[in-house]
Amino acid sequence: MKYLEASVAPANVTPFWQRLPLFFRYPLHWQPLLYMALLSIATLLGFVLPIPTPFDHVLVHFGVWLAFIRYAYKTLDQTAQGLLTPDQHENYDAAERVNLPYKQFAILVVVSFVLGLAESAGALVFGVTMIFAILALPASVMILSITQSFWAGLNPFAALGMMRMIGMPYLGLCAFLFLLSGSQQILLMGLLPRLSNWLLLPTLNFVSMYFTLIMFNMMGYVIYQYHHELGVPIRTVPDGKPESDGDIGQLIGEGRIKEALEIAYEAQRLAPDDIAVNDRYHKLLVLAGRSDRMLSHGRRYLGLLLNKERGEEALALYRKLTEQDADFVPEQPAHLLRLAEVARRQRDFSLALAFIRGFDKRFPKHAEIPAVYLFAARVLCENLHQDAAARQILSGLLVNYPDHALAGEARQLLAVLDRLASAAATG
Repeated sequence: MKYLEASVAPANVTPFWQRLPLFFRYPLHWQPLLYMALLSIATLLGFVLPIPTPFDHVLVHFGVWLAFIRYAYKTLDQTAQGLLTPDQHENYDAAERVNLPYKQFAILVVVSFVLGLAESAGALVFGVTMIFAILALPASVMILSITQSFWAGLNPFAALGMMRMIGMPYLGLCAFLFLLSGSQQILLMGLLPRLSNWLLLPTLNFVSMYFTLIMFNMMGYVIYQYHHELGVPIRTVPDGKPESDGDIGQLIGEGRIKEALEIAYEAQRLAPDDIAVNDRYHKLLVLAGRSDRMLSHGRRYLGLLLNKERGEEALALYRKLTEQDADFVPEQPAHLLRLAEVARRQRDFSLALAFIRGFDKRFPKHAEIPAVYLFAARVLCENLHQDAAARQILSGLLVNYPDHALAGEARQLLAVLDRLASAAATG
């Protein structure tokens, strides 16, 4: 079967239980929201069709739910391939997927028949069969979507195989789906008595579609999360980013900054070495006015930029952080020397020296002290022409660290200063 074929190597995909709010928001994107609204309103056609009751409503509901289940399976399929938002989904009309609702209905009919036989065999057999049928239903839906095969979706051993490959999280999926089903019933019980008669059917169908789409989206994501174990090919390479830039941009455009922050936070948590992801999260923190989190993240982001040899960006970030907090200090003392080197390249010599001023007093045993001494001496003599101050620093370096690897460079620079001093005296 297809879901046992080889796939790409495992990747860093956010576990489905860590993105539950995103499943609830999925049907609220404009594409599925509009589709569900139109289908729900279409159920009112049962009142005007010139067909005897109840065949009018049966016919309309059959057509509406046939269209919706096809859409739900498309959502499951595209999500399983790593296309996580409706705007990423491709418009396609795969002939082999058109019949999935019929196959799903046929599977449910067969399962009902088996449950009937089990009931006649006794309460214990019926109970065990019922529990297995409930637990196996999500696996059956996912297998049917992957294989498009009625027999694969009906096969209890295939369902057991999928449960085993996913492991304990599969029980978590079943629990969430059960809670979703219960939440749907509770919402309808509280909502329907408050509505006018003509709104009952559209509301009933809309709420049912909303929760059903959440379930299919969640099952599709579980396939995506375990695509390597299941052997399912995907169209995107997972990189730990839970949602696209476009999705975050849409949330920002709608003024839902807090939700955008949640997505951006998760992205940088899963991709701590991704500069673009961290930059996006940092800008969102600034936009949201979250100064404390911005400064805390800024320390880590500053270190990342320096480690990635993005010194100019790091210095620009440092300037912005000190505007928020004049006492801001980098995460590691060594970052001060790196920033000083960038400032020197930009010919801001005063700032370069300010970064390392008092370094040996603040960090008396730090391994970078000789490098700081040598750097300060070079700036003083080569850029500011303060040879006397440079000579004093170099002498201190040789006295305190005579065997350090940089002692040779310090002696060479000191010799140059001595020659320049002699030349000036004789000249």
